[in-house]
Order: sequence, then structure tokens, then C-alpha cells
Amino acid sequence: MATTTSRTTFKVPGLATSDGILVIWPHFHRSAVFTAGGYYDWSICYYPDSLYDSDSIDLCLQLESRGTEVTISSSVSLLDPKATLPPLNLVKPSPPLRFDSEDEDRRMVTHWVPKRVLREALRHGYLQGQSGLLFQWTITVIYVPEPELMIPVPELMPMPMLEPELTPVQEPRPEVPTADVVPEPMSDVPDVAPLSMVPATDVTYSVWGLLFHAHKAILAAQSPVFKAELSEAMKKKQAIGAPAAIIEVDGMRPDVFEALLSYIYTDALPDTEGQSDEDDDATQMMCDLLVAADRYDLERLKLLCERELSKIVDVENVAKMLAFADDHYCCALQDACIEFMVTSGRMEEVVESPGYQLLRRKHPLILVDVLEKFLIFHNVY
Repeated sequence: MATTTSRTTFKVPGLATSDGILVIWPHFHRSAVFTAGGYYDWSICYYPDSLYDSDSIDLCLQLESRGTEVTISSSVSLLDPKATLPPLNLVKPSPPLRFDSEDEDRRMVTHWVPKRVLREALRHGYLQGQSGLLFQWTITVIYVPEPELMIPVPELMPMPMLEPELTPVQEPRPEVPTADVVPEPMSDVPDVAPLSMVPATDVTYSVWGLLFHAHKAILAAQSPVFKAELSEAMKKKQAIGAPAAIIEVDGMRPDVFEALLSYIYTDALPDTEGQSDEDDDATQMMCDLLVAADRYDLERLKLLCERELSKIVDVENVAKMLAFADDHYCCALQDACIEFMVTSGRMEEVVESPGYQLLRRKHPLILVDVLEKFLIFHNVY
């Protein structure tokens, strides 16, 4: 039985801690419509008070596509925004659930999460600053094969027996073996491919003249930007009645686009084994991959890149890295850079680095934040 798994993130605003106590966002909250499992549209709803338990919240997954039925399994986890902690499972994968967009009772599934579980998670570091909690919903679409049509084969009717002739006596005809009656299957008929076999690629991208082949359904399921891009390409194809053209990718190196596709298919960062943390090429690659993740709205990949870059922050690159984080709204990387500048005891060396002059000239506001935290840390106030 073939399946397609997609993941989407959903942030509930206004969750914060006060002396270790969880403050629940008291209002209904709904996500934007997103695509998962190929071309199925969904949305997620948050209810601060569960219908099943007063000390729980409800997270509801709703099918937004019209005129369709689909079978899925779903689960919910809580993400660490800094990507330092593994996803915390809140709801285990469900048994197969049948959705029907035309049936009000089968358009939505509700998972309830106890608030005490969230409180415990916050104490372990799953809090996203003061802006909310980051949930991840995993949707596995289960493709149920259509039953094969059984074509009846007519039975072979026996030939009528001939009356024996008295004269002349004829030798009895040899019996025809049964195997000779049944026709052999044609040797050039291909076997049917199993449902789990990956279909041939159906979209081609060109980056600096290098071609990359991929699957539309997989790209569209993982990235809303890819989905919109492929939809636009399909419209152009239908308008001119010509075969789909190769999609050109500008502003990105081929190795970065290859790493981006590799993550979409494997859910893993490129292998950097054997490269030192100080390898400038590896650092630049991770920065470029983060920019690509931001471009294609792959939030988890962006968080993973931030985590890897946070590991290699040092005196020489921290100012430049902080400017980069500020340019691309990388909260986790920004926090790591500020923490290094404030607590490392090497602020004088940082000020002497070339990147600091760039930071002071183009990002003065972030420097104000650095200096305030530096003074607080060293008990000047």
C-alpha cells in the first residue's frame, strides 16, 4: 500500500511562561490553507478549551479540498524553535482516517492535548520566546488501490464426439495435452509495477545549465512556493498547448539546489562529515542553503541550518553571522551570536573584527540590543 508523508508547522501565538506556569492563548486560532499529500488542501484549528477535557486544548485538522475523499494517518509533535531538542510527540500516529469533503462529519479530525503536557514541555525548553509554541503536524496519505476487475474467461467447450466408423479402422487420434490448449502469455507484456514503486520524474529544473529532475507531487507537498511555481508552469503549458518547459532557477548555485532537493526527499542536511567547523566553503554552503530554505518556505530546514551555523560561531565570524541572521530573520542564530558576544569575554576582539564595522554601519539597532544585554550580564545596571 503506497503512502505519501508531508509535514507542516503551526504556531499558536501568545503562549508564554510566568514562573513556570503556562499561559494559554485564550482565543480560537486558525492556520492558512496548506497542501499535504500531493494536492489535498488542509487547515489546522486551535481551540484553547477542549470539548473532551477542560484542562486540554484541541487541535483540529480539516480537509479544505472540495469533491474529494482521502484516507490518512496523522500525528502531532512539538518543535524546538532552536532545533536543539528533538520533536516531542504529543499525539501518536492515528489509525487510518477516511476524510470526505462532502460529509460534514468526515471533514475534520480532532486531537486533544493535555495542558499539563505543554507545561512540562515548556520547562524543557520548547518555548518560542514570548511569541508562541511551534507544532508540527505529520499527515500520511494512504493510497488504497482500486480492486482489480475480474474478466471472466469463457470455458472451452468440448468438441462433439464422432461416431466411430466400422471400416476402415482408423488409428485413434492422439489426445492434445491440456497445456497446448491454453495460450501462453505474450512475452512482451510488461509486469505491472507495484504501488510502492516511485513513478518517473515529471518536472525538470535548470540551474546554471545543470538539469535536476524531480516529482511535482513531492515538491508541492513540501513547499507552498514550489506548489505555486508548478501551478503557474502548468497554466502556461495549457495556454500555449505546448509541452512543459524546463523551469529556470536564478540566484542559486547548483550544489545548493541539489542540497535543497536532497533535504526534501530525505529530510536530512547534506553530509558534512570530514569537513572542519572552520571550513569556509562548508559555512558558506550552510548560509546559502538557509537562504534557499527561506526562499522556498521550508521552515524546518531553515531551523536546522541555523542550528548548524550556531555551532561554528567564533570571534572572527560572529559579527558577520549576526548581520546575516538579522537580514534573514533567523531568531535562533541571532540569539546564539548575541550570547557569544555577551558571555565569551572576548568582546574587544569582536569589535576589532572586520565584520563588526559592517554590523555597526548597516545594523545599528541590533548592536543596541547586544550592548544592553552585555551591560546587564556584567552587572553594570
